[in-house]
Amino acid sequence: MRMQFAFVACVSVLAASASFAQSTSPSEDTVPLLSLISDIAKRSGKRFVVDPRAQVDVTLIPRKAEPLSYAELLTVLHVHDLAAVEEGAMVRVIPDANIRNLAVPLLEDTAERAEADYVTKVIPVRTTPAAMLVPMLRPLMPVQAHLAASICTNDLVIVDTAANVRRIEGIVRSLDDGEEPYTPRECAPRQSTSDESKKPL
Repeated sequence: MRMQFAFVACVSVLAASASFAQSTSPSEDTVPLLSLISDIAKRSGKRFVVDPRAQVDVTLIPRKAEPLSYAELLTVLHVHDLAAVEEGAMVRVIPDANIRNLAVPLLEDTAERAEADYVTKVIPVRTTPAAMLVPMLRPLMPVQAHLAASICTNDLVIVDTAANVRRIEGIVRSLDDGEEPYTPRECAPRQSTSDESKKPL
């Protein structure tokens, strides 16, 4: 009886070990990120400088035969808390934690940018104090993004993915629906002393 119990226990352990090994073995849908970047570099002619922290494995389900596009690579990077910043013919692949400190392009129109591409945008606000919108909008953005208000020009400056910039811009347009233009008092043009002296008594 004891031998039979020991045999059953041994079989159970072996089965569990085999199942664990199968679950932790590399999947056919997993590919090194460096391999994806290398393929895009060959097809696009761009040169990539890859941060050592960007050496991760990517799971693509299903794994298709056709190669990824550059826009799809940006999405893969975004999932892994990474970002690509183009500097001339070079592309830097880095952790996105410091994206706001890099030369992310300043754009007038984000319509042509890939959704996961990081951009900088100045959003003018016409009838609402821009500073009042910051506490409302900032929670809608990830930690690495940036949002600030220019008090005198009543603009919002945002650094985020093109997709989220478009979303924030749409929210601002919906909220900025007043009739009278807003001008901050502390930034309103003041009359000079000479002009004030000319006023009739």
